[in-house]
Amino acid sequence: MKVSIAIPIYNAARHLNVTLDSLMHQTMSKDEFEIICVNDRSTDNSKEVISEYSKVMKNLILIDRAENSGGPMIPRNDAIEAARGEYIMFLDNDDFIGEETLERFYNQAVKNKSDVIYGKYVGVNGRVVPQSMFQSGNLYNSDIIKDNLVYSLAPHKMFNLAFIKENNFRFHPKAVVGEDQLFVMQCYIKAKVITVLADYDYYYVVARGNENLSLKYFPAEEFFFSFNRIMEFLQDSDIHELYKKELKIAFINRFLHASRLRGHLLSNLLTNDQKKDWLNEAKLFFDKHVDDEIVKQLASRFHYFVNVVKDNDIKKLLFIHKQLDKVTAIDVTRVEDGLIYARVKQHTKECAYDEEHVVNQNNTSNIFINKVQFEDSFFVIEGQMTQSLLINKDIAYELKIVHRETGIEKSVVSIVDPYSSGVFEFMVYYKELLFDHNLLGAWDLFVEASINGYVKRRRIGKDRDLSIKAHKPVSGISSFGKKYVIKPYYTKPHDNLSFNVVLNEKDKG
Repeated sequence: MKVSIAIPIYNAARHLNVTLDSLMHQTMSKDEFEIICVNDRSTDNSKEVISEYSKVMKNLILIDRAENSGGPMIPRNDAIEAARGEYIMFLDNDDFIGEETLERFYNQAVKNKSDVIYGKYVGVNGRVVPQSMFQSGNLYNSDIIKDNLVYSLAPHKMFNLAFIKENNFRFHPKAVVGEDQLFVMQCYIKAKVITVLADYDYYYVVARGNENLSLKYFPAEEFFFSFNRIMEFLQDSDIHELYKKELKIAFINRFLHASRLRGHLLSNLLTNDQKKDWLNEAKLFFDKHVDDEIVKQLASRFHYFVNVVKDNDIKKLLFIHKQLDKVTAIDVTRVEDGLIYARVKQHTKECAYDEEHVVNQNNTSNIFINKVQFEDSFFVIEGQMTQSLLINKDIAYELKIVHRETGIEKSVVSIVDPYSSGVFEFMVYYKELLFDHNLLGAWDLFVEASINGYVKRRRIGKDRDLSIKAHKPVSGISSFGKKYVIKPYYTKPHDNLSFNVVLNEKDKG
């Protein structure tokens, strides 16, 4: 048996036919995979639907639980125990897969000796699904951090069954929130090979309105159970300490971005007493797992949140959150080590503070190009750049010329005094770019503004003077004994300035 499909089922009669039909039409031979449906005491006719399908699907197995387990965790574990395949794939009872999914997954898993393998998700009925890990094409041995795998922690994946059993991985029965994240993160951390496929629409994730368990309210202690276990497992793992630290940062960024924590604490969804309970659990979580060194390396928009949560004062958190949304350049106190700090104050009987907090997330920028001129031996770009929180600061400007294919950059410093309030001018001599046959093709242009480690990079060209239009190619540029031609153009659809470098016709071959 190649693959076992595990489907936890609870009151899914309305959707189950779509799920089972997608398995009925797989290109993999029916005798090479099994479908394990675990009925968690459904009160509708889910069991009858499965029984009808079993008449024509001889590879369909029904496990009918004696009592309801309260979630998909134990039914998935039941399927793990019953599975006979080399690999096991978890499929929700209202989702479906592409016809070639099992065959493609299995073949690539065997070829790459994958412990975990999954493919491109497709959202149905408006469901938003992760996509960043699929942008670079197939990743036969992907990296958790580099390839953004922490943003794909749903269980809709295929796992080497021996790998799961050897490590005694199961869905924790107490993890009523984030049980899938706990299981998948454990697998990620221990896996030797994680394969991500982007060449086919593998898994269709269906939005079913308010039926989703994740929309229900849970006490804070239950909410944090899985996330505490994830951080403990990561801390106790034998991966390299430096990688462990970077993975902690990546996961906490993901947790703060995607979980309901900030929404619960900063909105009106909870009562004040519930917020205090959630804040207390959040403080315990951050005190235990997120030290000051990690806080500094989180996405800047989360710095104030983590630091204020550690004070365990819900009134202060809500006050500061509202104040930071209204920060202006007047409130900025310093820029240091890449961070913009602003002072916030409050003096009332119920809440008082006078503190600095990071406000990078509030800094917006505008850039405008006044002049673009390509001459025989150089080109000139002039313009202006403003940043909402750094008005009247001493900003240094550089033109970044980036080779699109390799990412190699050439930097050119502005010839205008940096004290000139956002005005920049670049004069670039072609001979300084040092083109060779490895650096042909498209080069994109950016302006980078920096002050004390804080850097804001903007693509240029779209916002420009109306007089700036098309530019003629510049030929006869000599570099390393060959002649090159530069062809400036404005990209479609974004209308940004780039130029294409090609060999002179005489130097080709």
